[in-house]
Amino acid sequence: MRSTPRMANALAINPKIFLDDERAPPPGNWLVARDATQFCALLRNHEPTIISFDHDLGCDEVGVEIPGGQHCMHLLIDAAIDRPKAFDHLKLVILHSANPVGRANMRGLLQSAQRHGILSSVRLVELPVTSHPLTTWRIA
Repeated sequence: MRSTPRMANALAINPKIFLDDERAPPPGNWLVARDATQFCALLRNHEPTIISFDHDLGCDEVGVEIPGGQHCMHLLIDAAIDRPKAFDHLKLVILHSANPVGRANMRGLLQSAQRHGILSSVRLVELPVTSHPLTTWRIA
């Protein structure tokens, strides 16, 4: 089947973003960000429908922890404040981090934003990595 301009545009506008420094994304077409810089670029250039967050994104070459999922949640909220129309398609935020404290912090940030009318139509789902291996996800 040939890709029409309409189909190509739909793929560019409505991607799914997977933030994780180590894991492969679940099956399907995901744009992968391995760090906050890549995540920020994807937010600038796409209008996602789903975003899945890991919290701990590793360390730099000298062992200093790099900005993680909590920082990226701040970036998402800031982007939604600055460009709310770009996030009209965002319907689902998934927290797949194995770090329970980091997950709670990301949840708190999103819920606080939603109480103030930011990303208020976004549904939040938490998947504990230990009981939901990413390879078995079935997300449309």
